[in-house]
Amino acid sequence: MSRVLATTRDLLTSLDPLTYRARMNRLVQWARVAPDRVQVCAELREQGPYERRLALVAAMAAEDADGIAAAVLDPQPSIRHAALTAALRAGIPAGDHADRPAVERRRIYQALRRHARPEVADALIEQVRAEFGDEEAAALLPACGTGTVRALLPELEHALSPARLVRRHPGPLLDRIRERLAAAPAGRRHRIWAEAAGAVLRCDPAQALDLLERYGPEDTLPGSLRPYGVLATYDARRVVRLLTAPGRAAWLRRTVLPRALLRRLTAGTPGLSVDELAPLAALLRDNDRALAALLRAVAPSRRGELYDRAMAEVDVTARAPAEVIMEVLPAGIRIREATRMLAMPEVRESEDTVFQWSAHLAWPEASAALTAALRSGDAGIRATGYTRLLDAARRSRDPRTVAEAIGRLDRLRNEQDPVRAAALTALAATARLLTADTAPGLTQLTTDAVEARDGSVATMRALSGLAADVLRHHVAVPELREWALLTIDLVTSGSQTPVLRRFDSVLRRGDETAVVERLRGWVEAGIARGRYGPLFALVHALGDRARNVPALQELLRGAIGPDTLPSVARTAIRFWLDDPRTRADRVAEVLDIDASTVTVDPVWPTLCRSRTDLLDRVLDHAPRGRFLDARTRWVPGPVRDCERWLPRQQARYVALQESIIADTGQGVWQRAAAVRAAAEVPEGGRESALRHVDAPEVPIAEAALGALVWTGDPAGALPVLLGHAGGDRARVALYAAGRAAQHVPPSRLPAVLGPVLTGDAKITSRKEAARLLARYGPPHMMAMLLDAYTHPAAHRDVRAAIVAAARQRLRSDAGWSILETALTGSREERRAVLDAQAHTIPERYRPRYGQLIVASCRSTDREVRRAAFGRLNEWAPWLDGITGLVVDRITDLDETTHALEIAELLEAGGDEAFGAALDRLVERDAADDRPGGPDTDRPARRRAEMLAQAAAARSAARPAGADRVHFVERARWLAGLPGFTVTAVRLLIDLGRLGNLDEIADLCAGRPVLAVRAAGHLDDRMRDLCTVPDAGVLIGAGTRLAERGDLAGGLLALSLAGFGDDFGWKTPWRDLLHALRRHPETEVRDEALGVDMAAPKYYWTS
Repeated sequence: MSRVLATTRDLLTSLDPLTYRARMNRLVQWARVAPDRVQVCAELREQGPYERRLALVAAMAAEDADGIAAAVLDPQPSIRHAALTAALRAGIPAGDHADRPAVERRRIYQALRRHARPEVADALIEQVRAEFGDEEAAALLPACGTGTVRALLPELEHALSPARLVRRHPGPLLDRIRERLAAAPAGRRHRIWAEAAGAVLRCDPAQALDLLERYGPEDTLPGSLRPYGVLATYDARRVVRLLTAPGRAAWLRRTVLPRALLRRLTAGTPGLSVDELAPLAALLRDNDRALAALLRAVAPSRRGELYDRAMAEVDVTARAPAEVIMEVLPAGIRIREATRMLAMPEVRESEDTVFQWSAHLAWPEASAALTAALRSGDAGIRATGYTRLLDAARRSRDPRTVAEAIGRLDRLRNEQDPVRAAALTALAATARLLTADTAPGLTQLTTDAVEARDGSVATMRALSGLAADVLRHHVAVPELREWALLTIDLVTSGSQTPVLRRFDSVLRRGDETAVVERLRGWVEAGIARGRYGPLFALVHALGDRARNVPALQELLRGAIGPDTLPSVARTAIRFWLDDPRTRADRVAEVLDIDASTVTVDPVWPTLCRSRTDLLDRVLDHAPRGRFLDARTRWVPGPVRDCERWLPRQQARYVALQESIIADTGQGVWQRAAAVRAAAEVPEGGRESALRHVDAPEVPIAEAALGALVWTGDPAGALPVLLGHAGGDRARVALYAAGRAAQHVPPSRLPAVLGPVLTGDAKITSRKEAARLLARYGPPHMMAMLLDAYTHPAAHRDVRAAIVAAARQRLRSDAGWSILETALTGSREERRAVLDAQAHTIPERYRPRYGQLIVASCRSTDREVRRAAFGRLNEWAPWLDGITGLVVDRITDLDETTHALEIAELLEAGGDEAFGAALDRLVERDAADDRPGGPDTDRPARRRAEMLAQAAAARSAARPAGADRVHFVERARWLAGLPGFTVTAVRLLIDLGRLGNLDEIADLCAGRPVLAVRAAGHLDDRMRDLCTVPDAGVLIGAGTRLAERGDLAGGLLALSLAGFGDDFGWKTPWRDLLHALRRHPETEVRDEALGVDMAAPKYYWTS
């Protein structure tokens, strides 16, 4: 035995001085060749967490099944979890699953999903489902084989994340989603799409497009639009058809399509033609940003044609293109549009507007037109004039034009600073077009700006930005490079870091070395003057590429030296340690220069993760240096990787934290933070936390309680935490108990949580105990909860918590007993029943659970009834025979309600509920002989009117082609009843799709007031439609109504004619309005004459 002890000691001694990586490599090499490995590992497993972790790593390296199996039973959770993963990866039995803590079960599911062991998952899933329910089985399902997934998916989909399943089993998932969509009514598919759209869009593009075309929502496209780019790569034409479907027009008009999607629509192989893109552009024409994005994605040679096709259906005579549109139009079309606008009287009457549009002309015309603005006596006009002049030069895309424009900036020398700042800001946009010939002019601009007595931050920022852009695009042009560096030096103070644009996004790989060589003189000159800003600016501008330039790394190393300012050294350290490939080696050099650099962010984390061999230097001796005041004691903050440390380092870390905790001169919150930091250390952390759970300072005691679950024994923390369930620390203790319970085997939970549930602990503690037992307890736990629920002394809030917990265990008869008994309990208990959402309940239980909702609808408690009816529509697909219940609710005049609530009830009860409720309400109104007054006035009639509004809302929510026959028939019946014609006409308008307007006009015959109301309601109805009617359909209906010659037909036609404004009053719309101005009815003629087709519609979007 002594020989084994000596060998173990030698191994530990050899590993002690190494870095973490070297230690692990050395251990793996030893484990693969050591003849006495088994004995040494057995000895290691009898020691502390550090040694036991070494034993596990050695067993994994040697593929020692017995060693890994032994580690599966380790008391340290992190070791146990790593061993479980290793066992599953190696195919080693991990032991009995039935009594594993929840956190270990999740680790097993994660490992099986990651390492593709479907045979293990298939054998395990039924046990998991029986013992721990559908949620855990759903977490395991992605790891199973295809056959198991197909068989269990319908039963587990309520608890499943489609995004998780689609990675491994896209085929079965798509097949199931297709089944659900095909079986669901169109109005209820939105829930399925809300759950599954993200997963569907990640599946096979052909099948995803097929589902969207067959079952997609009529008024929108489901999910994020970004994944549609993949579909567009597969078939751009089908995606365009999806986007331009008539029902999605309103949605598309307020949507800006992602740039990636637009690129794939327009730049495919082959890209879509203008003819194929034209319908999309036409729908986007009223959304300036969206249309501009589409045009920008199209090749410049096709933009003009696509723009014209987008505007083909509108009269552009008085329509002004927005600025974002003008910026993306090709030069010829842009000049044409600007010329057209300058010919408009509304534009010519405003000098400022003339300048705006003149800036879009060709350069010679724009330059001449803007001369007057540059010589204005108003500084604001001059500032705008310079901006527009430089914008015009930029749009020319001609370097000679830009040079000419710069030549016209000589007047800025004597200008006011706001004018100068505006001009320089606009000049920055021309940076790509600058040439060496412009350098003298730029130098003069810099000199004038810097020497100006009224120079402002805005001007200096504009100059700096211009110089940075020039340096980015023209670093190889000496004249421009020297001007840019001079300007940056002049506008940047010694304490500032210059602003440079990112080079790494524009340089070819390898060009960073040339850039550094060209700018090295500027950087070194700054360092010679004690200015390190240029160095840091260049490193930042190069991004990750700065790591590959030795000269730059050498300059950074010099900036870390002991003679630089702390602020300079801190920045240099961060840049020098930026490269993860060299960080571990360089950090030792940084620490050699100054031990206090441990306070700089990259240094301490690197010591913790990889250079554990250097930890003794900073833990055993207080660091001193320029980053720490001589009177400041440094104590390391929280760490995440302390399991990589040696035992003595862990103990020393805990001791340092204990010194802070014991120092009453420190703030109480700093001491509480030290408690939390110490608790996570495997060696001594738990003992440290236990020492402070009863501290007199509340923050420290609560920090210790909360930290117990992060120690090496979270399961052992549960009894300690529950000991505070009845005291002042119950709030913190029970919150932490939720995490601790996840580490406790299910069979042990009743013994520790049961006394809290049935004892005299605080109500909040008892409620939490019920939740934890239901979530993490063994299957027979529901019997215990049933006993606690039926106990006469149980508090109503505790009973309500048990009811909510019972929803998680519907496989248990005791759970159903609790739910059914709750219907006769307190309001809180009944509300807990109603809080269930149908999609979270397994589908096989939904009919039975739905009956609980129905029973609640008959409750004697008004508030419970109201809540139950609010849930009824959600559960209606799994309920039969509820039409009568719905009708009774709608016609119960003692219950207050509103149209949206009735609309939900109509969906639950079906179309028959509308007719039955309407019949009953009309009958009651006929029997109501009361004259009416302020307290009540024809309540049945008011409810019938509300019912009609609800029917209209239900109709609007249905697809355009859905069946509305029952609603229409009942509305026609209602129109024949005295006093209900107005209500019926409004409902018929809401139900119709322009095909019943003649019928509505007939109902309004001889009733001019009703005709006016009908026309107004038709106008409102048409404006609210998600599906924009076809122009030809609108014109045809309007013409037919106008030709009737009666008042009602004329007014309805005039409502339709109002859409002519949206189409720029093109010829068919003008003809319709002209016909209405010749209408036989005077009122129609007068109203038609009041429509001004020439009303100003000019606008400008900047």
